[in-house]
Amino acid sequence: MTRERMLHPILALFLAIILFQSCNMVNPKESVPTYIEIDSVRLDPTISAVHGSLSHKITDVWVYYERQLLGAFELPARVPIITEGRGQLQVIAGIWDNGLSGTRTKYPFFTVDTFTFDAKPTETIKHVPVFKYRTTDTPKVNYFNEGFEQGNSFEKRAGSLASMVKTNDPTEVFEGDWSGKIQFDDTTTYAEVITTQEHLLTPNRDAYIEMNYKSDVSMVMRMEVYHVGTYIYSDVIGLKARDTWTKVYINMGALPLLFNMVNLKLS
Repeated sequence: MTRERMLHPILALFLAIILFQSCNMVNPKESVPTYIEIDSVRLDPTISAVHGSLSHKITDVWVYYERQLLGAFELPARVPIITEGRGQLQVIAGIWDNGLSGTRTKYPFFTVDTFTFDAKPTETIKHVPVFKYRTTDTPKVNYFNEGFEQGNSFEKRAGSLASMVKTNDPTEVFEGDWSGKIQFDDTTTYAEVITTQEHLLTPNRDAYIEMNYKSDVSMVMRMEVYHVGTYIYSDVIGLKARDTWTKVYINMGALPLLFNMVNLKLS
């Protein structure tokens, strides 16, 4: 056998190795995600006398993996994560700012849920995030609560044709034993009710009003602002009629002024 003929199998093997490696470079191995399934969330009780109602309308979750944002996901959510080994998720509650689905944002008054898991590519891991209201010192948060179980500071404005009264009719109460009610009829077609509590908003701080309401007529929430020695009145938000109880988060953080309002939470 000649030398040239002996080299042919070696050369063929070398070419096959190059071809095999080239195929891997063109079609690299794809990473397979682990899926985190979040169908619902839970808001745990803290101090109801401080935080008010524990009802919520958390519509989304903002998900971080090792403090890197993966995205905002509408509930129920299925979150793909490409990783290996053990890692931690951070989940932040998301709401509709001012009740609008186009203004989704993180809610600043709930704690962050953390969840440690072992990656299992192709598999789905179920998780229910648990949130609480932040404590008043991490960092400092002020809560103002206006309810109907005891007394309240709502009063009828001059010119209003109806007052707010308390009702304990089970078909009209949202939670607990009492709710506030304004009744209209053919002759009573206008009502304006205001809380006498005053609250000071300061710049660069989050501020929200949380409100649960049910109504068969539309209404407008207004604020009474004291500024430079005079009172200014301005509409804040219009609320559509709802035949079931609805939660709304009203963003007041851009208004660093003194005003009268209800269920205010300040951070």
